[in-house]
Amino acid sequence: MKQVKVIQYKNTLMTRLYAFLLVLFLLPACKNKSNNQSDPPVISNGPQKIIALGRVEPETKIAQVGAETGGIIKKIYYHEGDTVQKGNVIIELTHDYEDSKLTQAQAKMATQLDDIKNFRAQIGQAHIKEANLKTKLERSTNMYASEAETKQNLDNAQSDYDQAKLEVERLNAALASEQNKIEEIKADIAVAAADVRRRKVVAPYNGIVMNMDLTEGSPVSTGKALFDFAPEADATVICEVDELLVKKLKLGQKAIIRTEGMDDKLDEGEIIYLSNYLKKKSIFSDESSNMEDRRVREVRIKLKGLQPLLINSRVEAVITVE
Repeated sequence: MKQVKVIQYKNTLMTRLYAFLLVLFLLPACKNKSNNQSDPPVISNGPQKIIALGRVEPETKIAQVGAETGGIIKKIYYHEGDTVQKGNVIIELTHDYEDSKLTQAQAKMATQLDDIKNFRAQIGQAHIKEANLKTKLERSTNMYASEAETKQNLDNAQSDYDQAKLEVERLNAALASEQNKIEEIKADIAVAAADVRRRKVVAPYNGIVMNMDLTEGSPVSTGKALFDFAPEADATVICEVDELLVKKLKLGQKAIIRTEGMDDKLDEGEIIYLSNYLKKKSIFSDESSNMEDRRVREVRIKLKGLQPLLINSRVEAVITVE
């Protein structure tokens, strides 16, 4: 019986010990909970920031450049990464047929000019003949008036002079017709020259050739982009801001450009463009983690150019908003 009481006493002692330890364990948690409920949340009065992923682009957007007509690449004068000036021939397609048409039209022009020169010479001779026959007619008229010339000779002189005048008029009309053909041939030459130019892909602006994967001798088709072209312009960052934050955006807001996920500073600038509509995400939309269906607003930030940034490089824009 005494042994049973000892066991009960030990159990009671252990229960009290466990209860004491539980109180000691819960006491700090209750204290922290009490403090959290009584202390107000800390609100920062500093400027808020929006962080958006972006891509470096020239202020004038990157364009895709193609050939006006299909054909075979004859020569590639500039390659990916090369800087070109407006009008530089970047790619030339074969144009033997077009060259032949141009040469033919130019030869036709040379022949026509020779014909015109010949007509002018004939007109000059006709004018001399006309002047001589006019003098003869005047002389015959005077002689006939003094009865020193017959009526038949006077009539013959008049007829010869009239025919000479008609010949001059005929030659002048023929010359005018030949001169009109010059305009037609000029049009043929212009078309032939345009066909030759269409076989050459030229730089639309000063800028840089990008994303070119072509070889000489390979075929190209009309309407297909041959390479990307970055016009020479101030650097910008185009980024997309989630629709939940777009109301805070304004033109002129400042932004810091940094490497994605880093605290460095690549450049700085300000917002120069805000799209006036929301659209689906397009920048880096191929990410497997991009599962949200919210829309975005396009934002373009003009950079100060503190250092050169690679076109199409991925960056992070930290926009300061009020």
